[in-house]
Amino acid sequence: MKKLLLSILAATFTMTAVAEGYQINNFSARQTGMANTGVAMKLNSESLYFNPAAAVFQEQLTSISGGFAGIKSSVKAKNLATSTIENSDNALSTPLHVYLNFKPCNFMSAGVAFYTPDGSAMNWGDNWSGAHMIQSINLKAFTVQPTVSFKILDNLSIGAGLMISWGNFELSKAVIPTTMNSMIAGALQQAAALNPVYGQYAQVINNSGALLSGEFSGDSKVALGVNVGILWDINEQWSIGMNYRSQMNMKVEEGEAEFDYYSDHVQQILQAVAQTNQSIATAVGTAALLDEEQLTAELPLPQTITWGVSYRPTTKWTVNADVQWIGWKAYDELNIKFPVQGVEQKSEKSYSNTICARVGAEYQALDWLHARAGVYFDQTPVKSKLLNPETPSMNRMGYTCGLSLKPADFMAIDLSYAFVNPACCSRTGSYPDAYSTGGAFERNYKLKAHIFSVGLRFDF
Repeated sequence: MKKLLLSILAATFTMTAVAEGYQINNFSARQTGMANTGVAMKLNSESLYFNPAAAVFQEQLTSISGGFAGIKSSVKAKNLATSTIENSDNALSTPLHVYLNFKPCNFMSAGVAFYTPDGSAMNWGDNWSGAHMIQSINLKAFTVQPTVSFKILDNLSIGAGLMISWGNFELSKAVIPTTMNSMIAGALQQAAALNPVYGQYAQVINNSGALLSGEFSGDSKVALGVNVGILWDINEQWSIGMNYRSQMNMKVEEGEAEFDYYSDHVQQILQAVAQTNQSIATAVGTAALLDEEQLTAELPLPQTITWGVSYRPTTKWTVNADVQWIGWKAYDELNIKFPVQGVEQKSEKSYSNTICARVGAEYQALDWLHARAGVYFDQTPVKSKLLNPETPSMNRMGYTCGLSLKPADFMAIDLSYAFVNPACCSRTGSYPDAYSTGGAFERNYKLKAHIFSVGLRFDF
């Protein structure tokens, strides 16, 4: 029973860890239109995120920026053996950002930023073939970052911010795979010869979805990190910058598990079947044992280093290129502890470090109108042998566009759109699973995402 208990909760929390690992990369509606570049740009208050060193270059006393994005994603999972295709129905994710920067003197500025660096909303439904791996998840992370910036020279600056981060998650998964419904119903049908009521039970099971599901939720403790940068404004045409964001360790100390049956009738049936079926007895016993149980775990959010260059060939054009290194190798394994049970589960992740390359351009068509476009490549850290439906990761391409309207000198309205899809159309991978043929849950995944962003900026 403990083995099943560990496998259920280890897979469950792994979901939150994997989902939390992926950066949202929507921290400015303006920069989303330029493929999320900006490390070498002077962006006033928005530099608090992209490169704190650049914030001191703002010309106004006060800069305020805020906005949000709507991310709508969908994933298709194809069973190569049967050619069956199942679709996710993901909720809309809405990451937010708010920046405030104040420059009291020429050589120094101070500000504070609030943003949602990580998040996930995945919903495969209660009754799909992989329900025992994941049904749904809603994950959110938040960061508050007080920041200071200084000019060392007229064209050289440094900046640093303290990242104060926390988060929460909610997810569900089936304890008994939906593929076992027919097996349970068949056993009940055979028993109907001895007692007709078992035939009625068989019909109920056949008409049910996930017979027993676990719902898990938890809040992480506050984690601390630093966001530091340097900017060299070489001349009127060229600027270069570097930004470093440190690794943070997110800890969940009081995660909670709750178990629900498909219905009260199904609960009674399963308890009856459990008397003669060891697998069902283990599942039912696990649910009773772990209902309202707590779990603890710790996982890293990786460090990143981003190098950027900004080129302004004319007063109307700006071209950016950023390259980001992400230290995913820190996510080597996930350790989960169950204090009441006194056991620990180690799950191999074996992530690889990755590179994300971005190129974006901006054109000032009119005094009150700026247009933008960009493209980026984002490498996956997940190996094919550990690919799962919880976060079906793959190399991705992003295509972005946007514009800004200036109804007044001190105000700008930013709008952007991004389309994200696989770099290689799809990806086939597997994940260890005792309930699947060959001991692995194998699928071919395709994904796409539409991202709409809106922002407001005020400089005065």
